[in-house]
Amino acid sequence: MAEEATNVIDLQHIKVTFKNSGKDLKAVDDVSLQIKQGDIYGIIGYSGAGKSTLVRVINLLQQPSDGKVVVNGQDLRDLKPAPLREARQKIGMIFQHFNLMKSRTVLGNVEYPLLGKKISKQERQEKALNLLKRVGLEDYANTYPQRLSGGQKQRVAIARALATEPEVLISDEATSALDPKTTKAILELLKKLNDELGLTIVLITHEMQVIKSICHNVAVMDEGRIIERGTVAKVFTDPQEKLTTDFVETSTNVKAAIDRITTAIDVEKLPANQELVYFNFIGNATKQSILSELSQTYHVAENILFANIDQIDGENVGYMIAIIEGELPPFNKALEDLRPHGVKTQILSGKPAKEGAE
Repeated sequence: MAEEATNVIDLQHIKVTFKNSGKDLKAVDDVSLQIKQGDIYGIIGYSGAGKSTLVRVINLLQQPSDGKVVVNGQDLRDLKPAPLREARQKIGMIFQHFNLMKSRTVLGNVEYPLLGKKISKQERQEKALNLLKRVGLEDYANTYPQRLSGGQKQRVAIARALATEPEVLISDEATSALDPKTTKAILELLKKLNDELGLTIVLITHEMQVIKSICHNVAVMDEGRIIERGTVAKVFTDPQEKLTTDFVETSTNVKAAIDRITTAIDVEKLPANQELVYFNFIGNATKQSILSELSQTYHVAENILFANIDQIDGENVGYMIAIIEGELPPFNKALEDLRPHGVKTQILSGKPAKEGAE
């Protein structure tokens, strides 16, 4: 039996309070968070939720007002300056705006964190070149940052963050300034680094699409607190909070589809034998012709207006919106019975939602 991974990050009852016009502002309000070694952990929330402040606590770029910060088994708040500097080198960080030095070449930027190390110039350059090769930029060593694209700049920033051989890499909105294609490439690179180096990645974002792409676990923050957490598959398929549901439905295009359909159709004026239903299929339920079978069994007709299927951390998740017409009570009762088997429904037509709808 494989050993369970240890917690590389253990934040205990973290509080961060700022002064704002003489009043206390709780940016982080009593948050505890444990992240296991080798995980890709996403923290999502809108601007002002406290997520960036929380992750800056991990390497004490932001000193907490209260709480314990344990990284790699060390309580960082107890360390003296020299040991703290050494501990921080095991925590790399990349940012939305890259933070590259314009006066240094790509190679010079990657070398920079190594300048204080007791290694020769040749060793330093070889290490930096190897890191550039790892991120696919070995041909750009002598180029200056202003000549690079946004995606290339972020690859340089990643290579620089890896120079001190960190065990944790924090990505603070690192893809927010990038186009979708470049974002996808950077996320694939981060996943590759996680696989090859066993790097623990903490990924801060306001986009659930980013979380869905590579994360294994996720925490949702709002007003300085974590309001929901769990595996990405669990949170996507069974969100408990309205904010989480909004994030999920936006990233899967369900929210846009519901808005579009309910704008085009006056659901309150559907005939008594029709209803608009949102279906969510999880796991094996996505591979079965459930709606078709129910239609035949209960003699109802379905008009499918939207359908999509996704894979989230290895779990298949399907979404569908359809108008159902026919004898509705027995059909809806059958839907309720399917809930334990990975089928969730929500009646969108203004009729009272049945048990099992959310």
